Amino acid sequence: MFSQFSRLIVEADGRYATDAELAFVKSYLNSAKQRIDAYESIREAEELIMDKAEECLEAQDPQVFMKGTREVRDICRRDRKSTLRYSAAAMLFNDLDRLKDSLLLWQRTIVHAVKDEQVSQQTWAVMPEVLREYVDAESVDLMMPALHLTQALLN
Repeated sequence: MFSQFSRLIVEADGRYATDAELAFVKSYLNSAKQRIDAYESIREAEELIMDKAEECLEAQDPQVFMKGTREVRDICRRDRKSTLRYSAAAMLFNDLDRLKDSLLLWQRTIVHAVKDEQVSQQTWAVMPEVLREYVDAESVDLMMPALHLTQALLN
C-alpha cells in the first residue's frame, strides 16, 4: 500500500488521480477491517503458531534445529517470528514490495550463506497449515500472498 501510494504520488503529481489509479485505495479500504482482524489474530496467536511450527518441523526431521553439534532452535524461532511479523504487516498494509525489499532479499542471502534452504522450504511450506489451526480461513487467505512470496524468495 505504501509503495503504491508513493508511486501514485509521483505519477499523479500536479493532477488528480484517475479512477483506475485509485482502484487499489478503494480495494484496500474495502478489506481494511478484515486485514486488521487477521493481523490481530496472528499477533495474539504468535507463540502458539511458533510452537506448532516447531512441532511440525521436528516431526519431519528430528534434527531440524541442529547445525552440526550446535542447537539453533532459538535462532530459528527468532527468524520465523520476524518473518511472520513482517509478513503480517505486509498483509495488513497490502504491501508485498516492502516485505520483499525490507526483509526477504536480505534474509535470502543469509539462508543461502548458511545453507538452510531445506529448512526454510520446510518452514514456509508448513506455515499455511499451522496458521489455519489458529486463525480463521479468511485471515489465512489474506496472508497467502505474503506467504507465497516468502516461500518463493527463501527457497
